[in-house]
Order: sequence, then C-alpha cells, then structure tokens
Amino acid sequence: MKRILTGIKPTGKIHLGNYLGFIKDLLIFQKRYEVFLMIADLHAQTIPYQPKELKNNVIELTKSLLALGVDPRQSIIFKQSDISAHLYLCWFLSCLSYIGELERMHEFKEQKERFKKIGVGAGILLYPVLQAADILIYNADLVPVGKDQIQHLELARELARRFNQRFGKTFKIPEAYFNPETEKIMSLDDPSKKMSKSLPEGCLEIFASAKEIKDKIFRSVTDSEKIIKYDPLKKPGISNLIIIYKHLTNKSIDEIENEFRGLMYNDLKEKIYLKFIQYFSSAQSRYQQIKEKDVITILEQGKKKAEKVAQDNLAKIFKLVGLK
Repeated sequence: MKRILTGIKPTGKIHLGNYLGFIKDLLIFQKRYEVFLMIADLHAQTIPYQPKELKNNVIELTKSLLALGVDPRQSIIFKQSDISAHLYLCWFLSCLSYIGELERMHEFKEQKERFKKIGVGAGILLYPVLQAADILIYNADLVPVGKDQIQHLELARELARRFNQRFGKTFKIPEAYFNPETEKIMSLDDPSKKMSKSLPEGCLEIFASAKEIKDKIFRSVTDSEKIIKYDPLKKPGISNLIIIYKHLTNKSIDEIENEFRGLMYNDLKEKIYLKFIQYFSSAQSRYQQIKEKDVITILEQGKKKAEKVAQDNLAKIFKLVGLK
C-alpha cells in the first residue's frame, strides 16, 4: 500500500478552499492508502504568533478535520512537534541545502516582503527543509500539493537524491499528487487572490455561524453586469461563485448557467448559501459533539503510530551519517 504524507498548518479555521483543495481528496485517500496526516504546528511558528492561540488552533483544527470525516482508524493524525525525528532529519538535510536555493523559494520571498518592517526569522528560510524532513522521515510515496507547493516538493526530491548519493540509498523519491480537477477557490471579497485565512473577510469558514456565512456570501464581489456566466477573465467574482456552486451541487458549469439564466446575482448567492448549509450540516453537527479530550486522545494515539515509523527510520539514518 502506498504511503501519503500531508500536513496542514494550525493558523486559523478550516474554510471552503481548504476543504475543496485538500480535505475532500483526503477522505478518498484514507480508504486507499496509508495516510499520515500531520498538524504542522512547527511550521506555524515561522511567522509571528500567540502561543495560547497556537495551542487552541491545534485542537480546533483537529476537531474540524474529524468532523469533516477524517477517520483516525484509517488516517494517522499527529502533531508535528510530537515527533522529534523531524527535527533531527531537518538538521541533516539543512547541511545538504544551499542558502541560494532556499532564498529563491517563493514562501521565503513572500514572507520576507510581508514582514519587511520587522524582519523574518531564519525559520522561514528553513521552512522547506523541515517540510522535506516531514516527508522523507516517513518515506512517503505521494504528497498531495497545490501549485504553490510544487517548488517545495521539488526541493524535497532533490534533497532525497543528495542524501542518497552522499550516504547510500535511503529515501524514496516522493511523487506529487495534484488533482487537475480541483479549481482554486478565490477570496469572496477579492477574486484576484486565493481564499486564505490571511484574508478573513473573503474566507468562507465551514464552522462559522449561519449568519456569518450568509453575510459573507451576500457581500461577495460580483460586477456591474447582470448576467450569470462563467468568464474568469471578465467576470472573476461571478465565476468564482459558479465554481463554488458547482462543487456544492456536482452540476456542470453549463447546467448552472442554464439554471440561473435571466435571474439576479442574489438568486445565485441565496442558492449557494442554502447548498453550503445543507452540504456541511452533518459536519457541523459532529463538530459540536467532539470534545477536547477526544481530540487529545486521538493525537496521542497518532503520535505513537507516527513515532514508531519515524524512529525506526531515524535509527538507520543515524548510522549512515556517522552518529551511531
């Protein structure tokens, strides 16, 4: 059985873009593959954060994933910080990494620009090296990625090759899993940007109140025309809403255009709101039932399973690099 490693940072609440771009596929993966699902709390420390908020976010993120259908009997769910082997391998791989190639990483460039007034720490420079360690310590076969993460996966593949050449064949060269049918969900208030936790006004959080969900959908950016037609270049706002409705209903774009022919933008927004509530009603009910103690137990169980695999691999790596 092929092994998948995937992770998500606990930096905010789960939104529709997360679900359609990552979690929906994960629910299929866990039935077909051996899935290691990492709550990437160390990665969340690369930009300014509040310790209490981070701790709470880990619990809320795990709770959300469970409510949406991630099954701890099928997926190994664990905290990145619970597995020290990630950090050991990160060090070994950082010694094989070149500063120039790390400075060319888009994540480093973006965060350096974002925090240029206060500066960025070295953690953001080493972010992709730790990401490579996350993948390689489990010898993952497949890594689900969006287009914005392909550069990091390519570095992981290159570092695996360098390690294998220097110390002997150790790591599989991981392959990217990219779903070509997963359209990028854009921000509701700025359809030129991807839906993101960093743009809260345009971010449709799955477990928000019905009022907040409705308000955000009805405030979403459209255009001055009255035609409900898919045209990403000329009508990016409406096109984004059509894509959201498409995923909530499994209808084709042609079917949606015919359904709303002659109707108003608010008619589309009303239908999106109703379908959104219907689509996630079961998950929202499960979310209310999951207790913090249940989350802690599941993360502890995941830690034991992940740690066994990681430590077995680390023991071999220690011998290869001359530390044992």
